[in-house]
Amino acid sequence: MIPSRWAVLLAIAALFVASAHIPADEPKPAPYPPLPTAVSSLGAVECDGYLYVYGGHAGKTHTYSTKDVLGTFHRLKLDGGTKWEELPGGPIAQGLNLASHKGKVYRVGGMQPKNAPGEAADNHSLAECARFDPKVGKWETLPSLPAGRSSHDVVVAGDKLIVVGGWQMKGKGADSVWHDTALTLDLSAAKPEWKSIPQPFKRRALTATAIGNKVYVLGGLGADGGDKRMDILDVTTGKWSEGPAIPGGERVAFSPACCTVNGRLVVNTSEGPIYRLNTAGDGWEKVAEVTKKRIVARLVPLGKDRVVLIGGAGGGANVDALEVIRLAEKGEPVKGQR
Repeated sequence: MIPSRWAVLLAIAALFVASAHIPADEPKPAPYPPLPTAVSSLGAVECDGYLYVYGGHAGKTHTYSTKDVLGTFHRLKLDGGTKWEELPGGPIAQGLNLASHKGKVYRVGGMQPKNAPGEAADNHSLAECARFDPKVGKWETLPSLPAGRSSHDVVVAGDKLIVVGGWQMKGKGADSVWHDTALTLDLSAAKPEWKSIPQPFKRRALTATAIGNKVYVLGGLGADGGDKRMDILDVTTGKWSEGPAIPGGERVAFSPACCTVNGRLVVNTSEGPIYRLNTAGDGWEKVAEVTKKRIVARLVPLGKDRVVLIGGAGGGANVDALEVIRLAEKGEPVKGQR
C-alpha cells in the first residue's frame, strides 16, 4: 500500500528533528564496559589515553572487612576500549585516589580493614605511597606519608604531588585524628620528601582538582557535619583563599567528585547535576545532569567537553557502570550562591 501524503511528510519531519539533535558528523561516545567489580570509594585517573582504577569498597554500605575492600588495579583504553586490562595490584584500600604525572600513576594512603568478615571493624589509615610505571608494569615504593591518611584526595600541580584533607583511622577502639595540614611531594627532586602546609579546615570525604599552580578543594565532612565550601591553595605561595560554595542542599557536601576539563573546574554532586566554575571564579553554572545519581564516585575528563563518571554508590548499592556525559558549551548560571 502506498503511504499517504501526510504519512510521508510526518516521516520526513521526524528525520529532520532527529538530525537536528544529533549532527551526522558528531561522533557518538563509545559505550564502555562496566567496571570489573561494582565498587565505590575507589581511586581513578586518566593517564596517556587510559583510565586507571584502583581498589575501593565492594561490600554492603558501612560494612568493612578484608573481603569487602579491594586491592585490584585495572586500566581501560579510552579511545575504543572494550575490555579492562588487569594490572599488578597492591594493598586492599578504599578512601584513596590516584594521580598521574609524566606517564606514571600515583596512589597515596587509603583505609584498610584488618578484620575478617563478621568481626568488629578494625580500620586503619595507610601511610603507603607508590608509583606505577606502565612501561615496566611494576609499582615503585615512594616515601611514606608522615602519618596514615584516608578519605582524602590527591592531585598533581606542576611537579608536585599534593594531598589534602582526610583523617587517620587507628583501628578498633581508637579515636580517629583529623588532619590539619596538606602535604606536598616534589616529584622532580632527586630525593623527594613530604612537606606540610597548614590547612584552614579539617575535612574528609572531599574532592580536589588542580588548575595550573592552584589546587581546588571542595566539600567534605567535618567533625560537625557537611561543609560545601571551596578552599583554594596556591602551591607557589602556600597561601589559601576561598571560592564559591558547591550549589545544592547540605547533603551534596558528602563526597562529591570533581576534575578539570579544558582548563575549567567541574563538579558532580549526589543530587545529579554537573556544575562548572564560571570564568570569573565567583559562581557556578549548570552544564549537565547525570543519568545515575551517585556518591563516592570518581569523575575523569574525556577530551575537551566530556567527562566519565566512574563507580560510586547509588540506590543503596555500588555501581559498576561508566557514564559518559557531554558538558554544555554555555552553562545555565546558578542563582543564589555566594
